[in-house]
Amino acid sequence: MDFLSIFSERLTELMFEVALTTDQLGKKIGVDGSTVRLWRLKKAVISLSNAIAVADFFCCSLDFLFGRSEYLLDFTPQPALPFYHRLVSIMKDKKISRYRVCIDLKKGHGHFDRWKSGVDPRMNTVLELAAYLDVTLDYLAGRER
Repeated sequence: MDFLSIFSERLTELMFEVALTTDQLGKKIGVDGSTVRLWRLKKAVISLSNAIAVADFFCCSLDFLFGRSEYLLDFTPQPALPFYHRLVSIMKDKKISRYRVCIDLKKGHGHFDRWKSGVDPRMNTVLELAAYLDVTLDYLAGRER
């Protein structure tokens, strides 16, 4: 099952448990209800900041939301850190260069430049990076330290 299907299923389950409509959830996390509907229909890839807002609202991990864990939450979430700085810090700890990431994942250097300027990555890329770096989504986002 692909990550969009898993996310859609988990989001739908969580919303059902607390009896929330897409419009209500959207209002709670600061997006339009139509955006939440697109996520549930697997027609849009959620950004990292919106995924964090969903995880924070439902008190769950990003790894749970995207099917990388069966545990709703197995750590105490911290406020997320700026993505680019967190990524660079993890790469430094693992002694992996930006060049190596770009080559291995077939990503252009422009991705890093956009992230450095504050552009929010999409979860498909975050999932790919977490797998490559062998870290949890929450660790990569700085929610788990």
